[in-house]
Amino acid sequence: LLFVQATIHPYYVSTLEIDYRSDRAALQITMRVFTDDWQLMLNTHYDKSLRLDPDTDTEQVLTHSANYLQQHLELNLNGTDVTPSVLGREYQDDQLVFYLEVMGLVELQTLGVSNRILFAELEGQQNIIRIKTPTERKSFLQTQGRARDVFRVL
Repeated sequence: LLFVQATIHPYYVSTLEIDYRSDRAALQITMRVFTDDWQLMLNTHYDKSLRLDPDTDTEQVLTHSANYLQQHLELNLNGTDVTPSVLGREYQDDQLVFYLEVMGLVELQTLGVSNRILFAELEGQQNIIRIKTPTERKSFLQTQGRARDVFRVL
């Protein structure tokens, strides 16, 4: 019983950090999510036999994760929908960290973000969005009833 209680966390939250790098004409994105929550999503939507940390099938985990992110993470850059590329991922303690990127930015004027990951799987899921530019920082909290924010460069 103690082992089960130690592996279950009492809150459901992810973080999405978006760093606008004008020197690289890119958005560099880091997403952190609890490993057990992500495994629940994979088992619910894709394959009940998949296990994380260590992966039972790394290729399937990456393919399904990228597919899920494409469906549940929406970015709108200066009025145009963009899809970030998944560069990789790693495990850090009880979290899974994804690294994503959007290349080819000329200028950042507005960035719409809708992060609906794990909303269907976990009641009470909250997603924290942090956006950083060379001159500004802004944070948003997205919940199941409110999952869209727009960042405007002043």
